[in-house]
Amino acid sequence: MWKRVHFASTNTIYEPDSETSSPSLTVSSLPSSASPDLLTPPPEEEDDYEPRVYPRTPYSKQLELHQDIVIPQPVDQMQIHFILAFAPYTDPAIYYDLSLPPTSIDHNYPVQAFSEPATSPPMPSLFISHPSLKFHIEVLPSTPIAGAYVSVSDVLAKLYRELRLSIHPMEYAELPDGEIRQSVDAAYYSRCGRIRDIEDRMQEERKGIKKIDLLMGNTRFMGLSGTLSGPDIWELNVA
Repeated sequence: MWKRVHFASTNTIYEPDSETSSPSLTVSSLPSSASPDLLTPPPEEEDDYEPRVYPRTPYSKQLELHQDIVIPQPVDQMQIHFILAFAPYTDPAIYYDLSLPPTSIDHNYPVQAFSEPATSPPMPSLFISHPSLKFHIEVLPSTPIAGAYVSVSDVLAKLYRELRLSIHPMEYAELPDGEIRQSVDAAYYSRCGRIRDIEDRMQEERKGIKKIDLLMGNTRFMGLSGTLSGPDIWELNVA
């Protein structure tokens, strides 16, 4: 069933205390192979956790209307967690440099917030795209059990792991000559140059250009925005 709606340049965003949030939230923990200390709540604090401690998001909760774009009805109903949300005129909810492990994220929210569903309604998987990346990044729940959903921490951890992968020489060869290739090269040398230890820096240089370098130095996470491709496909925004 298709419905004529007006697509937004901003996301519809949910908070844990929103009426549109999932009525029952389960905990999806981050895999130990990602960053073992990533946003893991202390056991003694779990019983005292109150999801209503969040401040209200400064972002719009309603779609801003534009004309003459037809998209499937489920896209109109999908919402993104405010920690992951992109808003073009507002700073993101967290400060995160994608070239660094998620443990470096600067935030003022309870760590349990990162175990909440990345979307409302929760999704068993989702894909992240970016114009500079050849393939979509697939995000799956860290705990592969029945009813598992993609959490906020699943998204952030997968982005870091995926962007740390080296690109294939053919992928580099396909980069257009000129400004784009020069910017990718500059991002590579800049990233390696920030490593102070000489041996570590040389080892990193030998690994070659990584996917993070394809972002051409734009490594600040600005959030995810919806796409016309479906409710499970989100676009990565960086600065």
